[in-house]
Amino acid sequence: MPHPDNNNWMSLLVGQPLDAAPPTSVDQIPAIRALMDFSNLNVDLPDLAAVHERVVLRERDGVELAAEIYVPKGTGPFPVLQYMHGGGWCVGATTGVRRKAMRLSENGFVVVNLDYGLAPEHPFPWGVEDCVYASRWIVRNIGRYDGDGARLFIGGDSAGANLSAATIVALTGQAEVDGGDLAGVEVGFSGALLFYGVFDFPLLLHEAGSNAGYVEIWFNMAYLGPRFLRHHLNPLVSPIHAPDLSRFPSTYLSVGDEDSLLSQSLAMTKSLTQANVPTTLSVIAGFDHTFSYVEHLLPGVTPEMERIFVWMRSRASA
Repeated sequence: MPHPDNNNWMSLLVGQPLDAAPPTSVDQIPAIRALMDFSNLNVDLPDLAAVHERVVLRERDGVELAAEIYVPKGTGPFPVLQYMHGGGWCVGATTGVRRKAMRLSENGFVVVNLDYGLAPEHPFPWGVEDCVYASRWIVRNIGRYDGDGARLFIGGDSAGANLSAATIVALTGQAEVDGGDLAGVEVGFSGALLFYGVFDFPLLLHEAGSNAGYVEIWFNMAYLGPRFLRHHLNPLVSPIHAPDLSRFPSTYLSVGDEDSLLSQSLAMTKSLTQANVPTTLSVIAGFDHTFSYVEHLLPGVTPEMERIFVWMRSRASA
């Protein structure tokens, strides 16, 4: 049963009981962003071969697109995972998801943990363009970090899962985005890893659940702008409405049964399987949103992560 608000999982992230009221204005976002620092989760970090902080992929309009890159121990070149953090397109950073991303890396992947542009300063389609650019940059440059750009996975959680799916839509030729100086670089994906994502904005309005307030203020007004309804069926916003979902790679969706976004993963699973995309859906009993951020705090998360590692390694060797 989903919780009536988001204080359940947000309290776990910040490490103390939280009783936060839903946002009422876009103007509140910068102050909220400053409070939502999840770096306290970065304990007992995996031992990797290399950790590269703030690798700058490009600069546009005076804004740097940067990432953290993690290299596992062992003999490469390794398959690669491009990862996008969650945060409703408005908050979050690579530091908040560092522990999770490094866990993924220690299982044999070079992980590019991306700091894409956040709304409202950088509304749609800025974030999608950042993610598309990063995919092309990886294909061109990841060999310098012992990665194999021909075995590229893409993934993320919540808004990051949405951006992952939108990037697949764009790079399979189903929508146009600004490609910058890497326009035309071909990218293929070996798999998609989507944690408790948003894939259908019209459904989100009907089933906001614990995200009521965030849906209106963050997801729509801040990310999509005041005329947000005109974007809802754009496949870069609602990837479930892409014209040809059969172009998606093999996909793993992971979500808790207490998450208000459960219906999003169920709907996306149905659409992908109807398009004959090899799809795995894992619904974990007793877990709410962002459970994979706090593997070290919640018994029962590790078995799900291990299932994901097995799936990723099988796809990387396919």
